Amino acid sequence: MFHKAAVKIVAVILAAALTGPLPARGREPRRRISYLDYARASADWAFRHTADIVSQWKKNFDPENVFGYRPPGGLLETAAIYSYLYEKEKKPEYAARAKQILLAYGDFRSAYPESSARLRPEYADGVPALPDFFTAMRYIKAYDTLHRLGSLTASESVKARGMIAASMGYLLRTQEWGPMNRAALRAESLAWAVRALPDDPREPEWEMQRRALGDDNWGHWEIEDATLYNGVWLYSLLGYADALGRLPELFKTPEMLYYARYYAHLMCPAGMIPDFGDSQWKSNGAHFLVFFEAAAAQLKDPACQWAADTIAAKFIDFANPTNVGLGAMLLDAYRWGTDDVLPARPEALSEEVMEDVVGKKIVFRNGWSPASTYMLLDYRDEGDGASYFRDYLRDTIPIEEEKTTHGHADENSIVLLMSGGSVLLHDAGYRDYMPSGPYGAYRQDYFHNRLCVRPERIWRGQKDGEFRYSLRGTVPGQALLDFLHDAGSYRSVSTRKIDFLTFPDFDYSRTRTIDTDWGYQADRVVVYIKQPECFVVFDIFKALREGYFTLADIWHAQKIFSQGEHEYDVGYESIESDELPQARRLLVVFPSPHNRIEGAEPQKRHAQDEWLIHQSASEHFELGGTEVVVTVLVPHGSGEETRPWFERIAAAPAGPDGRAAGVKIRDGGRDVWVGVKADLRMDIARDYRRPRYTYEAGRITVGDIETNGDFLFARAEENRLAYTIVNLTKAFFRGKPLVEARPALYGLAFDGSPGQAETGKLRYWRGEAVLGK
Repeated sequence: MFHKAAVKIVAVILAAALTGPLPARGREPRRRISYLDYARASADWAFRHTADIVSQWKKNFDPENVFGYRPPGGLLETAAIYSYLYEKEKKPEYAARAKQILLAYGDFRSAYPESSARLRPEYADGVPALPDFFTAMRYIKAYDTLHRLGSLTASESVKARGMIAASMGYLLRTQEWGPMNRAALRAESLAWAVRALPDDPREPEWEMQRRALGDDNWGHWEIEDATLYNGVWLYSLLGYADALGRLPELFKTPEMLYYARYYAHLMCPAGMIPDFGDSQWKSNGAHFLVFFEAAAAQLKDPACQWAADTIAAKFIDFANPTNVGLGAMLLDAYRWGTDDVLPARPEALSEEVMEDVVGKKIVFRNGWSPASTYMLLDYRDEGDGASYFRDYLRDTIPIEEEKTTHGHADENSIVLLMSGGSVLLHDAGYRDYMPSGPYGAYRQDYFHNRLCVRPERIWRGQKDGEFRYSLRGTVPGQALLDFLHDAGSYRSVSTRKIDFLTFPDFDYSRTRTIDTDWGYQADRVVVYIKQPECFVVFDIFKALREGYFTLADIWHAQKIFSQGEHEYDVGYESIESDELPQARRLLVVFPSPHNRIEGAEPQKRHAQDEWLIHQSASEHFELGGTEVVVTVLVPHGSGEETRPWFERIAAAPAGPDGRAAGVKIRDGGRDVWVGVKADLRMDIARDYRRPRYTYEAGRITVGDIETNGDFLFARAEENRLAYTIVNLTKAFFRGKPLVEARPALYGLAFDGSPGQAETGKLRYWRGEAVLGK
């Protein structure tokens, strides 16, 4: 029976995991047993409701389903749970129930019309009893256990073996390979077939293909960039290693060590990994729960244990064990997990997760509690790796709108912003229907919180009283979405990190998207100011060819609570059926409105009605021309008046014109200055000697500060200035020196001239200065 006492115990323990480490005595042993209790109770529930499950399946059965024949769900999970319980507890009723499901499972094929079967060439040898490689391994696992324990007669074994063998033949008719979820699932099913039917005449073929698919996934980076499918891939790899008896060996590969930390450090205040790529809000928690439990056990990793406990506390209703699919996964969490690892939250705050080659994620955060501020920036592209696999998938399956596979056109996109438990910015969602919804929903760039660029000019019209045309009245312009919309087909770009730094008063990143086909690059600079708390986002466009371009800085929200001139107060009340906390909202401010187009347009996104808010620029660019679009994002209390905040934010004077941009924020008696250099190559003035740069070529001004640095952050209070400047040789405040690097002899000049004194750049400089009156 399901132990109700375990529910109360696990609730207390898992709640503690959200706020801090458990006492030094370790995890409560009853906590892990709750997984087993849930699995047992869910199997009992599903077995009692088998008639209802089958009746509902018959009611919804669709012989024209794009995936062909699909038998009832939940039954294989029930059999897998019961077979495990029988092995451990030797209760005959468990074996009888599992056997009943296995022997009758092929009978459901009678509902599939012969006329439908004839339409599918893969059914030439018959309709498979196990057509779904997401679940086929559960049948084989259950059979393997019952057969090994002598619970099947010879005729019963022959019947089950026949269904397995025929289904493996079907599985091998369709080919998807490479380090991704659908290949790993196939490898897992084949591994269990080889283990369960070692004397089958087709076993050598299965073993060959098991290795062909499995070796591509074992010890390799996954090519997908989607939370949902990352979890599926990890769980399938665990099942594959389990079938081979090599689970400890799997966690000795560098990739699994990496992914354990990668996903733990992506955890957000909602108690889950944010849903980037083809994913849904809060989707796939169970897959990551199992992975974190296994990783904690194999790696003795407290952070993974904390992540597992957090997901379990947030998303599993232990008092209502009616989801047998979840129950089967919790059984694996019980089998692969441990009670010996003390959970502890990670200590890192803002950080790269984990680097700029594979992960390409940056998290800004001020803590690890459910109320903490958290922002995830995703700048991952398809990358250079696994090109053979990506090309094969692109050539064989319909993936026009997505990356190969399941990634979005979300380079340099803000996936999630949370504060105080409220969702303030959120990702786009998966799709309305296959392969994608209208205009590539929801994968194309205009569904994401990012800069969208088009190599042409938008029709902007004019507002009443403007002077673009001979008449002074309104001339309607072109709606931004009408201008941006296309088929939604993904266009390949590359990305790179330029810089990331974290300090007590602010965190800073600069990442770049490069589009060689359309001829531009776009840098996104994110500055997380910790007091007063806000984010300053500079989107910096640089033309790599001459021509017309339109740049649209896009932000999405479910609700616009109020708006004024160049400001929008927005937020989320719900994402689909999930009602969200309303403690906080987000003020979106565009401090540089000159010669810009602004507006809000309705857009369907994540299967619900939302708003697109934008500031756009459209003009002709010379080669190397730059333009900066600036947004300030201010999380604030839902009852807080926003007008005073808006009045504290202003564009800072910056030059040379178009080469630098800045923002000034008034904070009580202090002024906060943030500035960026638009073109990081403007410093380069010569090639005949090193260094190639000169101060004069790279000099910019932001407010009262002059420097050749790439980025500056300064806080002026009374007569003191605290400042940080990145990649500089010197800086001045109102003409007075703040810092200057010292020269050294640089020789071996390309023009053959003698060595001379030159100045190398400082990585960064943090200092304070006393200001005169």
